Amino acid sequence: MRGTLENGKLTLALEGRIDSTNAAAFEKEIMQTVAANPGATIELDVEKLEYISSAGLRVLMKLRKRAGKALVVLNVSPEVYEIFDMTGFTELLDVKKRLREVSVEGCRKLGEGANGTVYRLTRDEIIKVFRPDITLEAIEGEREAARRAFLLGVPCAIAFDTVRVCDSYGTVYEMLDAATVAERVQANPERLDELAVACAKLLKELHETEVPEGQLPTSDTFTHRAIDKVAEEFTPEEVARMHALYDSIPAMNRFIHNDYHPKNVMETNGELMLIDLGDASAGNPVIDLIHSYMVFKLIGSGQKEHADDEMSFVDMTYGHLRRFWKVFSETYCGSAEKAARLDAKLEPYAQMMYLTASMAHPLLPRNTTRLMWTKCADWCCRGMMKYWEA
Repeated sequence: MRGTLENGKLTLALEGRIDSTNAAAFEKEIMQTVAANPGATIELDVEKLEYISSAGLRVLMKLRKRAGKALVVLNVSPEVYEIFDMTGFTELLDVKKRLREVSVEGCRKLGEGANGTVYRLTRDEIIKVFRPDITLEAIEGEREAARRAFLLGVPCAIAFDTVRVCDSYGTVYEMLDAATVAERVQANPERLDELAVACAKLLKELHETEVPEGQLPTSDTFTHRAIDKVAEEFTPEEVARMHALYDSIPAMNRFIHNDYHPKNVMETNGELMLIDLGDASAGNPVIDLIHSYMVFKLIGSGQKEHADDEMSFVDMTYGHLRRFWKVFSETYCGSAEKAARLDAKLEPYAQMMYLTASMAHPLLPRNTTRLMWTKCADWCCRGMMKYWEA
């Protein structure tokens, strides 16, 4: 057994076999190591543990009692997990299975976002590989959000397992012969209007989906957190106005994707399906519309000087971005007049969302950040609160 102490966490690496022939020696060694590190949080890394008998399990029970809380057991092999599960120890300990190793070498890159890159893994699977600094806890949270969305009837890729990809983690999703809406538009620009209409109808349908309490985080979890990330750039009064701007949106419990644009909608066999549901939440549908407006009207305008000669943030030309939003918003609202009124209401919220997003997203144009700070502060200081009527 090896013990490693880092940042107050004592990781005990167990190896080989633990049974009646060595359980007593194992207990003595592990208890001495724990006693030598008082106050440390204890976790067990059993990646190299081949077998554990009832005698070894009883030692873990004593260790759990001494720790005073549930023990985390990491990298459990299928064979050892079966023992934990069969004896009920999966209910007594926080048991986490060993992650399988996956390589994306030679895989086609489908897209890149703030938190990671999506690849085509097999004909039936895609994988989202997260940045190395994204925690496993956050990744598991995104996978759980996708699972809950699927159970709510949201058309989305089925989330399979979390895996290791070199020094990073990834999540594998089911995806049958699909391409993003952005890719479809690139390949067949004449389909832009058709796909914009389909995306608007899908979002309208999703916004009718009521989310039972506790099934997903509330949307203000993400909006207010985003403001807090840049709070030091503003006065307390300005920050308060920013929070108030979002608070002016009436609370609702409808399904919100929180990142709805053509790179996160895929077409498969003539049907649309969502991906990247890490920020899926319950809230007012206007939150999704604010984000889409930001992508098509603000991020797109950042590319305006290049017009249709340069691909934008969502892998569509500037002209296609603007056209997509026009058709999309008019379809969603039901008329051009209502869509124009929607634009006016979304503008201050979208300016602020672009501000916070540009600070966190590595792909957004950095040269506009200071301008966005100024515009956002101007909106908020003038108190331009646009009430959204549900």
